Amino acid sequence: MNMKLQLILTLTLACLATAAQAKDKPTVTPNATNRYTISGMHCDGCAGGLKAELKEIPGVASAEVTFSNKLAVVTYNTNQVTKVRLTRVIKEAGFTAKELKP
Repeated sequence: MNMKLQLILTLTLACLATAAQAKDKPTVTPNATNRYTISGMHCDGCAGGLKAELKEIPGVASAEVTFSNKLAVVTYNTNQVTKVRLTRVIKEAGFTAKELKP
């Protein structure tokens, strides 16, 4: 099989796997957004890893984490997850979080 065909097949399978994973997670109706300053990140990889951890929490609709400004923004449903749980996941990932008040 030539390299081009292998690449196309690999990308197609990766897209299908991603779509299947997205279907598995139930839809969350968010009713709160929290912003945190994050200490302990050393690179964009740290931010990406923390984002993935936060998005895995049941009840989290979205999570954005940026290394450049040390910020995490989490949108979630308060009936499914608490601020305490969000902070604990951040700590378990090896970082510290300070909630930014609006």
